[in-house]
Amino acid sequence: MRMNAPKELFNDNSLVRLKDKNWLEKQRVAGRIAAETLLLLERAVKDRTFHSLVALNEMAEHHITTNGGIPTFKGYKGFPAGVCISVNKELVHGIPKDYVLDDGDIVSFDLGVTIDGAIADTAITCIFGQPKSERHVRMVQATEESLMKGIEAIQVGKRLGVIGQAIYKHAKLNGFNIINNYGGHGLDWNIPHAPPFVENKSDEDKGIRIQPGLAIAIEPMLVLGSTTTTTLSDGWTVVTPDLGAHFEHSVFVHEDHVEIITDRSKLK
Repeated sequence: MRMNAPKELFNDNSLVRLKDKNWLEKQRVAGRIAAETLLLLERAVKDRTFHSLVALNEMAEHHITTNGGIPTFKGYKGFPAGVCISVNKELVHGIPKDYVLDDGDIVSFDLGVTIDGAIADTAITCIFGQPKSERHVRMVQATEESLMKGIEAIQVGKRLGVIGQAIYKHAKLNGFNIINNYGGHGLDWNIPHAPPFVENKSDEDKGIRIQPGLAIAIEPMLVLGSTTTTTLSDGWTVVTPDLGAHFEHSVFVHEDHVEIITDRSKLK
């Protein structure tokens, strides 16, 4: 099974549906709840106020549902939890388990919230306790920076490839490799992974032309070394030979600006 958008699911002829004000109003609510949930998880990791990955997932699901949202991933293609929690060499799609984080663990949280069919998808990577290496700290920082570079590159009339070009350029500038067989994606009514596929490594002249109403999730994944990925026997967890990090925002393209639907900065 696949949770994050694998490249082979999409083709250049896939229909991309632009969204209207109705979608935007609902997605904004979903985005706020999703952002709040990631902040709760981030604080729990920082303050060590949890007992296991299962407990973190339960806390996240509770916040989503008590605020009127639906955890998008729970039950999606059979996934058993509301949050993908991936630790160390688990890149994405990790199933929450009884594991208790140890000093230096790199943990990624990836979740979605659905409101009346509109979806917001977002992810963050944290380091638990004392980092094992300054290189780990820099990788997490560079992944988030790459996400913002990709968002900043969006401009109506340009090709979608400007996003992947910006992400890849920043990753390589900082000495990290990029995962590109998984990437960002469109969002549609009750469909968390819709066209188009948003590559993390691309050329500026590739992809559809960016238009107002485009609703996409952008999610760079940087690794220290090899970009090879393998799915474990649980059918979900994607691992790499080396440590990685993952950040994601859902964005909505307006005529004159890009709105980060899952922006956490104003909630801190």
